[in-house]
Amino acid sequence: MYQFHYGISCALEPQPQRQPVIIRGEIEHVAAEVRRAGYDAIELFIRDAAQYDAARLLRAAKEEDLSYCAIATGMEYNLNGLCLISDDAENRRKAVDALKAHLDLGAELGCPVIVGIMRGNIPDFSRYDEYEARFTQALTELSGYAVQTGGSIVVESILRYINNYLNSAPETADYLRRIHLPGVKLHIDTHSMILEDKNLAQSVRQCADILGYVHFSDSNRGYPGAGNIDFKSVLGALMDAGYQGYISTECQPYPTEFDCAQRGLAYMKNLVSILELKRKIKEREYKNERA
Repeated sequence: MYQFHYGISCALEPQPQRQPVIIRGEIEHVAAEVRRAGYDAIELFIRDAAQYDAARLLRAAKEEDLSYCAIATGMEYNLNGLCLISDDAENRRKAVDALKAHLDLGAELGCPVIVGIMRGNIPDFSRYDEYEARFTQALTELSGYAVQTGGSIVVESILRYINNYLNSAPETADYLRRIHLPGVKLHIDTHSMILEDKNLAQSVRQCADILGYVHFSDSNRGYPGAGNIDFKSVLGALMDAGYQGYISTECQPYPTEFDCAQRGLAYMKNLVSILELKRKIKEREYKNERA
């Protein structure tokens, strides 16, 4: 049976209720709730990574037989104002240094660091090449640091209402293939894809060679199954691609944190079971035709 590994977005410091973070609280509480909901791993939604005790984080996860699947860095942009393409050179330097701290923590926890909204928005598209070059320069430095420290990076394709470049999965994949940096892969998010990609399953297949991480949330930013995204076709494409990474549920925590977590996971696992059954039926039919 095809075995996906499932993560879930978690915050260790206070967040607005509508943030797409599900389990919230101290790491011991978070780990216990993630295990109770049936997930395999924790996605950390944090800022100022140097303030966190990796030993404590690892201990809490180990006690619940969990892993860490990624570190999300959006709060460095939303709350600390750090941006990799800022016109302020000092801000760019601080953004890179902050991500290096995340990479240090990620290396200890054994998970990649997400580079998403920290790439910022291009204020003047007549200077697109200049701003893209800044982003590439930052990624190049971070890639070299990740290789040295045992870390890794996933670059997220994000809908245009949050970031105004590298929006669709194929566009972001093409960019990453072009710059071809070690330890840097693509991160896709179904909530962004439903707005930016014409066909989600087709995009998954197009990007399979460089895909490193996957976020699932539905069209309404709810848990998988709460909206109208065709997750069966997306899961089928991931299976066809032989994707071995994590699928992390990142959505708003409604109706409750635990209900959201549990319903989303049950929905995904049910779809995988259906896809597996269909595959077995097709294999049996093929064998009968050949007999």
